[in-house]
Amino acid sequence: MTDDLMKSSGSGDAGNSTHADEQRLYPKVRFRGFDEPWKKVKLGEISEKITQKNNNSCSQFPVLTNSAEYGIVYQKDFFDKNIAINTDNYYVVHTEDFVYNPRISKQAPYGPIRVNHLKTGVMSPLYYIFKIKDDFNIGFFEFLFIGNKWHKFMYQNGDSGARSDRYAIKDKVFNKLPIYIPQKIEEQKLIFEINHKINSLLYLQQRKLELEKQLKFFLFQNAIPSKEAVIFKPKIRFREFQDKWKYAKLSEIYNTDCSGGTPSVKNKTFYGGNIPFLTISDLNNKKIYKTQKTLSKKGLENSSAKLVPAGSISLAMYASVGKIGILSKEMATSQAFFNMTFDDDEKRDFIYIILEKANFDKEWIRLISTGTQNNLNAKKIRNFHIVFPTYKALKGLNKLFCNIDTDIDIQYKVIVTTNQLKQFLLQNLFI
Repeated sequence: MTDDLMKSSGSGDAGNSTHADEQRLYPKVRFRGFDEPWKKVKLGEISEKITQKNNNSCSQFPVLTNSAEYGIVYQKDFFDKNIAINTDNYYVVHTEDFVYNPRISKQAPYGPIRVNHLKTGVMSPLYYIFKIKDDFNIGFFEFLFIGNKWHKFMYQNGDSGARSDRYAIKDKVFNKLPIYIPQKIEEQKLIFEINHKINSLLYLQQRKLELEKQLKFFLFQNAIPSKEAVIFKPKIRFREFQDKWKYAKLSEIYNTDCSGGTPSVKNKTFYGGNIPFLTISDLNNKKIYKTQKTLSKKGLENSSAKLVPAGSISLAMYASVGKIGILSKEMATSQAFFNMTFDDDEKRDFIYIILEKANFDKEWIRLISTGTQNNLNAKKIRNFHIVFPTYKALKGLNKLFCNIDTDIDIQYKVIVTTNQLKQFLLQNLFI
């Protein structure tokens, strides 16, 4: 379908008009075969407000809620319980009705407008509910309201209200919201269809990502034996590796360890050099390639910050306890990290898997719950017991987990790219 999209040529498409109003009647990107200008209308001209009340508190209609992230969902499912007690004054919401929720969030700075794809339900009178007239394609408006083309009007005509978590705009004003619509219903349908295809693709990609993660978690539980097992043999394994695993302390596997310190924040000359300085927020991927902060040579020399060699594993002892990363180059770290160096990359990569499994099994959480502070200490980490296979089995497991991690990374990137395409269309398919 994307082959049918084309960039409009701006003034050329507008018949070489020099008027700004006429220019605005053409989207930047549209489907081939459609050259006529769009028409500008007000929301109140193409919709009707829903005012039907639920006057029977024993109604069988379920209570719905409008979520910025998930759209319109059943309130019981969203909150894991029924929040509404008396729904006598709630509005009745039918399938394909639109709902404006004035509650603001990071995802919806002016509140979300979503369409009801569920069966008939009831919703809070705080919501504004409306129905698009039959002359238009519902899906076109669903896609439009997911974007931010209508935000400027809200910013100019409403306010945050008495409550900071809600956006206040009067119904009469809201109905003046300007909307640009293709004159032909066929173009409206095509815009809906491309949105539907992208959403379906994103769902399938997200599902594939979840299955990849589930496979990894399954291997955590079955390809690595439990430390509590009587015989250290995994439930599933490579046929050629039948040896028992050994019981060991973490400190018996790595080569050396160290922590570090934080230079004085008051001395600005300690920062801004060319020495990467690791912080908790940098531990977002397996390999750490860059840091948000850097130290100067003076800052390193006049503090207890430690230089840690490339290839080391850094484990967070404070804040996000258990977060881990492998340093791609030499970096300085603070006292928030326990850093392990290895004389063998295969052992290092396997220990990374073991530490990932420890996070999955919440072992670090159990360790810090036995202390007086919510952090780990070097002694606990050094004495952390693991099970360790033969070297050949270790290499096989490393390759297996590496392949799974690669697939997961690829899937993340595919989802990001697809979301970028969706955002591009939201910005350019609409006026």
